[in-house]
Amino acid sequence: MSWTASVRDDSSRPRCGCGSLPRMQDRSLAAFASFFVAAAVWAAPASAQEQPATSASPPTAPAADASVRKDPQGQTGISPYMEQILKGQASFVARDIPGAIAAFQDAIKLDAARMLGFYRLGEAMLESGNMAEAEAAWTTALGKKGTDALQAKVLFCLADLRERQKNWQAARDAWGTYGTFLTSNPKAGGYPATVTERQKQIDRRVKDEKDYAAVKERIVQREAERQKEAEENAKKDKLNR
Repeated sequence: MSWTASVRDDSSRPRCGCGSLPRMQDRSLAAFASFFVAAAVWAAPASAQEQPATSASPPTAPAADASVRKDPQGQTGISPYMEQILKGQASFVARDIPGAIAAFQDAIKLDAARMLGFYRLGEAMLESGNMAEAEAAWTTALGKKGTDALQAKVLFCLADLRERQKNWQAARDAWGTYGTFLTSNPKAGGYPATVTERQKQIDRRVKDEKDYAAVKERIVQREAERQKEAEENAKKDKLNR
């Protein structure tokens, strides 16, 4: 087993950046936020974990430790790529989103063939409010090297993003793609039940919007009729004077 086995990129839960939907949440999605907290504890040094954070001293990225073994290949020590990933995670937890984006971009420069850097970059971009860049990062991630579990998380995030964009048909299709992938790759983990629930919510939202559109059209039509009637009455009053 390589040294990097302890620094896994294939945990079964998406991080919180793409695990919540405005007005369309369910218990499965809410559970993903717990992974974010776990990542914060895992990324921090042991000494930092023993001391509670205060408002006067916000969390910062861990300082370089000369005692940590380093290995460009990531076999007997941490690789430069994973150093940047951990730096980005620490910045993300500390709410330094620009710092996180920069670190994940630096990781990608070191190894553009791996999925993890693009996945994390997409999360940071989404947190910054840049959905277009998040989409670009996750779409690119699907063509990179990564575990089935990590690919499942990317597919989840893309489906979530389609809902945020209110692109309902694309979102429904994306959840279907996520579900099909989980069926074909059972070791990927994931949450198959979420697929059915999200698609039901989308169908309900689409129906509500269609119903509202029909009601709105009738309101507009009635208003136009009232306006026309008022104009005709005004003409009659003018002629009768």
